[in-house]
Amino acid sequence: MAQSESSDSRKKIAVGLIGCGGAGQRIHLPLFQKHHCLYQVVACADLVREKAEVTAREFGIARVLSVEELLQDSEVELVVVATRPPRTHRDLARTALNSGKHVVVEKPMATNSEECTEMIEAAARAGKLLAVHHNRRWDVDFLAVREIISSGVVGQVRLVRNEFTANFAGCCYDWAIHLLDQTMVLSAGRKFAEVTATLSHPEVANPIESGGFFTARFRTEDGVIHDVGMLPPVNGSALRPGKAPVRFLIAGTEGVAYLDWCQRPEDAFGKFISYQGASPEKFWGDLKSVQATLTVADFYQGLFDAIRDGQPCPVSGEEGRRAVRAWELLCASACQGRSLSIEL
Repeated sequence: MAQSESSDSRKKIAVGLIGCGGAGQRIHLPLFQKHHCLYQVVACADLVREKAEVTAREFGIARVLSVEELLQDSEVELVVVATRPPRTHRDLARTALNSGKHVVVEKPMATNSEECTEMIEAAARAGKLLAVHHNRRWDVDFLAVREIISSGVVGQVRLVRNEFTANFAGCCYDWAIHLLDQTMVLSAGRKFAEVTATLSHPEVANPIESGGFFTARFRTEDGVIHDVGMLPPVNGSALRPGKAPVRFLIAGTEGVAYLDWCQRPEDAFGKFISYQGASPEKFWGDLKSVQATLTVADFYQGLFDAIRDGQPCPVSGEEGRRAVRAWELLCASACQGRSLSIEL
């Protein structure tokens, strides 16, 4: 019996993919190919059936089903909801959970935090796992930031800046949610008590539909500042002529660390981190290498361990909801033109 249970715990997870657009084809399916020893995508579905058929041929998926058929399919153990826009996530996730499936939803988790709560409650009733695919938690620059903070090399952290430059138009919710999720993680369990934000295109009638560039400052209960923003590209500064602004800045009682944009592990061995100590005898060499963090389990490895072995979910529904709530509060501050006292 014990041998059978052990075998079942490592059995491949049968996956059904809903949404064969960019996120499904370019993000989730390549990750399942990488983890082919852990997962098998057995079916896919899309409102445009021809798109699902093309996806199935390209990735060797055996069955193309309607969305309704996939949600009820007895072979499927995990449903991945990779649809857009996020207003489609709640109903698909709830139906899958009610059908006894584990669920992964692409970020943003939903349109608003109330929808997120409904999804979390559905997962609790079903006794199934609900995870949110916040893949930017595994970017190398972000892993390095987490190591710098946890290593204590900058001392007690007082300021974290998490900013991204891009050319874009329209609602920035889809990318902003990455930065907000990262900021929630970097708060290291602290609660936020205040937010001050501005948006270039606020939508007062419907704040969460606000767009354009933004900047926001979240303050924790103990006074740590987290600046987050999406800003227009600039051609450097007096300190960094010809270079884009730094991606992350971490300032503490013992020094300041700056990190450039870096997604690929192979880039981590270049000089993309700068460090200035609070005392002149501290140099760059005092920073620990980020190499060790590059071996951390990625999202789908962590998800497998959560489903099969009861390990913590890599990104829980509650974490997904917190990022969505941060966006709501950011937009409310920007649209009202004032700082807000918050509980986040």
